[in-house]
Amino acid sequence: MEKNLKTGKIIAFIRKTKHLKLKEMTGGSFSESQLAKFEKGETGITVGKLFTVLENSNVYLDEFQNLYNEYEQSDEYSYRHKLAVAYAQNDIEKIKEIYDFWKEKCQQKPDNKFYKINKTVVKINLAMAQNSKIFKEDTAFLMKYLESVSEWGRYEIWVFGNCLRYFDDNALEYYGMQILGKTNYYHSIHINQQIIIRTFLNLIDTWLRRENLIQAFKYINHLEEIGISIDFFYEKILFEYHRAHYKVLQKQNGAIEEMKKHVQTLEDYGYTLEAKALFEEIEKL
Repeated sequence: MEKNLKTGKIIAFIRKTKHLKLKEMTGGSFSESQLAKFEKGETGITVGKLFTVLENSNVYLDEFQNLYNEYEQSDEYSYRHKLAVAYAQNDIEKIKEIYDFWKEKCQQKPDNKFYKINKTVVKINLAMAQNSKIFKEDTAFLMKYLESVSEWGRYEIWVFGNCLRYFDDNALEYYGMQILGKTNYYHSIHINQQIIIRTFLNLIDTWLRRENLIQAFKYINHLEEIGISIDFFYEKILFEYHRAHYKVLQKQNGAIEEMKKHVQTLEDYGYTLEAKALFEEIEKL
């Protein structure tokens, strides 16, 4: 009922801002009174009718999705963003807090497999941040889930992107090819672009850590081809950082200084904690 209320309010907002009548929104496909009740949250409408309303309003589905997310971000969207920031800043306490959130969710609803997947993803991120052991059963559980889904969506790409560092080379190559085939499909929606770009950055970083320059170069080339817009400033600079790391492994002169320059750029633009974690990485090279 709560989702109907929120969706109805967004449809009402679209209708009013575009100065449309109820009749124009429905196009005669269903009653105006039903749409009016839906806008007030008094009743629901089918997915087909929602698509009709969006089409008659000249609003694309991704635009509606952005309005929906901006109106009130869901717990899941919020926690994914918080997890990404906490990991980039190596904020172990914040990651623990997010882990406890999903652990409690699992205790409340033990049969909800997505709660368990979320908890496992955060658990793996926590282990990576602490440089501690990852349990094989955790990665096996996630891989089994990914194998069970014939057509990956945003959620599956997010799961893979957050845990790929602990997949073996064969699994990494296989799933990496899966992602390559989905890039164009997700190119039109802002948040999906960000998830795809971050997944490629994680792939590059992982292959560089394993000193597999052939695989790293493949994804560097792919990101260069699709491009990273200035809308994704952090990801754009991080890509340059990884490209400089690639040059370090090739024994190119001045590559370490190039890495430091990109990290300094992040620090200058306010990514202080992220820059601190990257400077510490450079010291280990």
